[in-house]
Amino acid sequence: MNKKVFITDGLYELLEYVKEQRAIDFNAYRPSTIKRRLELRFSASGMPDYASYHNYIRENPKELDLLMDVLTIKVSYFFRNPLVFEVLSNIVLPELLETHRNDVLRIWCAGCARGEEAYSIAILLKEITAKEGSSQQIFIIGTDIDKEVLKDAREAVYNSDSLLEVKKRHLDEYFISKDGLYRVKDEIKSMVSFAYHDVTTLTTPKEGIFSDYHLILCRNAIIYFDRDLSDRVLKGFAGFIQSNGYLTVGETESLSAHIAGNFQEVMPGIKIFKKS
Repeated sequence: MNKKVFITDGLYELLEYVKEQRAIDFNAYRPSTIKRRLELRFSASGMPDYASYHNYIRENPKELDLLMDVLTIKVSYFFRNPLVFEVLSNIVLPELLETHRNDVLRIWCAGCARGEEAYSIAILLKEITAKEGSSQQIFIIGTDIDKEVLKDAREAVYNSDSLLEVKKRHLDEYFISKDGLYRVKDEIKSMVSFAYHDVTTLTTPKEGIFSDYHLILCRNAIIYFDRDLSDRVLKGFAGFIQSNGYLTVGETESLSAHIAGNFQEVMPGIKIFKKS
């Protein structure tokens, strides 16, 4: 593997060690992001440089967990960017349910963090199918490279900060409140499965069984990749989406020209794209 020009030997060797231990290649992430997050651990551990920190992390295995915690991005909450979910609720999901009513509706939330997005989608689908009296088969999978946040996703217990965009009727109907925390009800939990998966492998999650999806959401994850990797990941997603299926990305993310040619924007400014 060729070293990238912006990565010093010490940093390259440190990231290669992380790759060996956790099977995640951070060499392809934006160097400014990686360096800024590493500095947090340098400060906390008292290490002055990459080589010193590399030795420290070898001698203190628990530090690797702390490093993974700062390198992986977990900021999320229910119905993040509400307008996106309004479009999903009013246009995208009803269309997909109608079009694929004789099939299993397949949805993949990539980079799902603690599961807020996947459960938000499940709540919308529960509401739509209940209103229509539909018994549509639905498969939702959330994936992430951080196994610890996946444990939290499966627990489905959240504090009030994660629920600021949740409508009161959804809060009352789909959550159980206790001791200042909120647990997602089993009827919603049962709609979603979670699995470890690295999107940079350019594969679909093996736990999903399926090789194609009707809707893929990967929001606010690829912005941490360099341009080449983000394009390859998005091209991979494009290949995993059925014709007339949908791809949703973060509000600061975009499709490059050779990918965008196969998609149409559902609504200007809302990063939801329909595959031609």
